[in-house]
Parts: sequence; structure tokens; C-alpha cells
Amino acid sequence: MSLIFTLNGISLPDLIRTKLANHLERFARVEDLRALELARDRAEGFIEGVEAARALTPATIEALLIAVEEAALARRLELTP
Repeated sequence: MSLIFTLNGISLPDLIRTKLANHLERFARVEDLRALELARDRAEGFIEGVEAARALTPATIEALLIAVEEAALARRLELTP
């Protein structure tokens, strides 16, 4: 297994941390609500895949889903006039 790093207090393997960070960074680049919805769906799909692979604990999966929802909500507020 790869080294464990921390993302917002959650310990994650390298590859999962990098992929999740890429999904979260994508939120900052979306230009409309539809693109944000698609980016959120992709991030959630990634987390569901990690969950199906049993790569992380259920508590960590829940924390990642919450992080995605919070990041998507923050970007939604930025995009909404």
C-alpha cells in the first residue's frame, strides 16, 4: 500500500488523495451550475467506487462525501447571483 497522507484531517492513500483533490479542484473551475452538478456527480461516483472496493472505512467514506457536498455547495453559492 502507498504511504498515507492527510487531507483535511482524513488519512488517505496517495492515489485516492490525489484523485479526490483533482475532483475538488475541478469545482473551482466550473463556470455554471450544470457543470458543477456534473463535477459533483463524478466526484461522488469516484467515492462510490472507492467504497465498493472497500479501500477505506465507512466513516472515511462518509467524511469524503460530506467534503464533496460542502465544496459543491460553496461553489454553488459563488455561482448563484
